Amino acid sequence: MSIAASPLFQRLLARSPFSEHELIVLIATASSRYKVHYIEKRGGRGRREIAQPTKEIKFVQRLLVKYELAALPIHDAAVAYRSGLSIADHARPHALGRYLLKLDFKDFFPSIKWASLAHRLTLDSDYSSVELWILGNLLCRKSKSTGIHQLAIGAPSSPHISNYVLHEFDSNLTDFCTVRGVRYTRYADDLAFSTNTPGALDAVETEVRRLLEELDYLGLQLNEEKSVNVSRKTRRTLVGLTLSNDGHASIGREAKRQLRLAMHRAALGTLGPADVANLQGRLAFTYAVDPAFVDKLLARYGFASIASIGHTTDSPG
Repeated sequence: MSIAASPLFQRLLARSPFSEHELIVLIATASSRYKVHYIEKRGGRGRREIAQPTKEIKFVQRLLVKYELAALPIHDAAVAYRSGLSIADHARPHALGRYLLKLDFKDFFPSIKWASLAHRLTLDSDYSSVELWILGNLLCRKSKSTGIHQLAIGAPSSPHISNYVLHEFDSNLTDFCTVRGVRYTRYADDLAFSTNTPGALDAVETEVRRLLEELDYLGLQLNEEKSVNVSRKTRRTLVGLTLSNDGHASIGREAKRQLRLAMHRAALGTLGPADVANLQGRLAFTYAVDPAFVDKLLARYGFASIASIGHTTDSPG
C-alpha cells in the first residue's frame, strides 16, 4: 500500500490545508523538521534540550492527537496534560499520608522512543505498517546523534503520547499499590506514593524497578538523584507544592508572601514587563491550586483578572 492510498493519509488530507504532494513531503521530512535550543535545568544540573517542530508539523501533530489518538487508553493515575486536571490533583491525594515517596524518570520524553509507541499501537489499534510509519515520522523526532526516532520536548503531541505509552505501567502499579493501602499518582515524570503504613513504600520502590525491567519496551530509568522518601516529621513538598499535616496542598507561606509583595508593586506600577509576565505565570500556577487566594489578591489590589495586571494604572481601593 502506498502512503497516499492509506486511510490515515486520506483522513489527514481531508482535515488539513495541504495538497497530496505537500502532505507526502511533509510526512517524509517531518522527523527532521525541528529547531533545537537549550535551557538551563534548575539547580545547575546541566541543560535541557528543547526541540520545537515547525508550525506545519505542530498542526498535523495536533490533528493526530484530536482525531486519531484521543480515544487511546490513559490511566486515571496520570494527571498531567489532561483537561480538567491540574498539578493540585497530583499533590492533594498525598496530603493526608504519613509517609511520602517521590520518584522521577530520567530524561522522560526523549527516553520514549518510537518503538515504545509502535509496540502499544500494535496492541491497541489496527493501523497498517504504512500507517505506523506515517505516525512514527509525524510524532517523533529523529535524533541526529543516534538516528533513533523519539519524543521531543516541545512537540504538542508528546504529552498525550507519554501518558498513553505508560498506561500499562500505571495500571499495574496502581493495582500493586491499592492492595497495600498506597496512593499513587503520576505527573509526567514525577511519581508520587503515600500511605499511613510503615515500610509499605519500600516495597513500592522495589516494584517500580521490577516493572521497568519487565516492561522494557518503555526504555525508562529512574533518576536516582531525585528519589525522596520522607514522613510528616519533615517538610513535605511535591511538584513545588507544600503538603500540610491537615491534609491540604498549597504553595506555602513564603510563596504567598512573595506574591503579595509582587502584587503590591504591580498595583503601584513599578514592575517591568518581564516581572509582570513572571507574576502572571506564578499566579496562573497558584490559581490551579488555590483559586480563592488568587481571587482575593486580585480584588485587594484592584485587578479584574490575571491578564489585566500591568495594563492598568488604577490604584487599589
